Amino acid sequence: MADLQGAPILITGGAGFIGAHLTRRLLEAGAQVHLIVRPGTDLRRLAGMMDRVSIHRGDLLDAKGVREVVTNMCPRWIFHLAARRGHPCTPEERLELLRSSLMGTAHLLEAARDAGIARFIHMGSSLEYGPYPRAIREGDPLRPITDRGVAKAAASVLVAFYARAFGLPAVILRPFYVYGPGQPPEQLIPTLLRAALTGEEVRLTAPGYRHDFVFVEDVVEACLRAAMRSVRPGESFNIGTGIQWTNEEVAAWVESITGRSLRLRIGDHPPSPPDTSCWVADIRKAQRRLRWFPRWDLPAGLRRTLEWMQRHGDPA
Repeated sequence: MADLQGAPILITGGAGFIGAHLTRRLLEAGAQVHLIVRPGTDLRRLAGMMDRVSIHRGDLLDAKGVREVVTNMCPRWIFHLAARRGHPCTPEERLELLRSSLMGTAHLLEAARDAGIARFIHMGSSLEYGPYPRAIREGDPLRPITDRGVAKAAASVLVAFYARAFGLPAVILRPFYVYGPGQPPEQLIPTLLRAALTGEEVRLTAPGYRHDFVFVEDVVEACLRAAMRSVRPGESFNIGTGIQWTNEEVAAWVESITGRSLRLRIGDHPPSPPDTSCWVADIRKAQRRLRWFPRWDLPAGLRRTLEWMQRHGDPA
């Protein structure tokens, strides 16, 4: 994209799974990429890119530090991907998740208000919706059933408020189950692929839990489209495929692609908090407004992820 050549861009969460893919894509397009990363963040996903990005070590909970970064670099676009991993297990973890998600986003929004940015792209989550017995639409009420979903929903509501109240050119993306090279190794797909390569047993959930699996490169493309297309401030878009698969169907695809049988212990793994029998995106709005269409079906995405794992192994 020609508009990215030389453009200053700020990414939070740029050392994470999706963020590292976005960083690479922006560098390939010739952008000047700046990352805010917390002290102690593992930067291994940025291997081969460190000499081409500007790293700002700090915490989004530091309002003054965030404003200094934004003021000094004057970003044209801000991609807000930072989020803590996993689901809280204790009250302390729950409060920390809420604090980091909501206040970290608030500090970034306040800094962006005065920066004259072209677009603020906020990475939300399908967890904001909670379960529905059909494909989820952007107009559906947010009724999350997990701590992480609540934290994500609160941040997205805040982004939409800044768009309405202050005219901030913000857009909200809500990806469904993102997978691909560099995904955390404890997740379903890298676990199944690793088991196919090593022969280790896999504890799988009981049959019937479904997810809409969207390949990470398609999510990156959605980010770029959200930055470039003309949209109303505060609009939200589902990023998925419109197709859902059970965990056991994903396992069957892994067996087909690798030519190896998996040693599955079905029912031995407890369900995750958001697991349900129906979790699929209605993506017609993204197709219509962003002109975004997922290019990677599940078999193709699994093959690409497998090839990457065979070269690099699991990420940390």
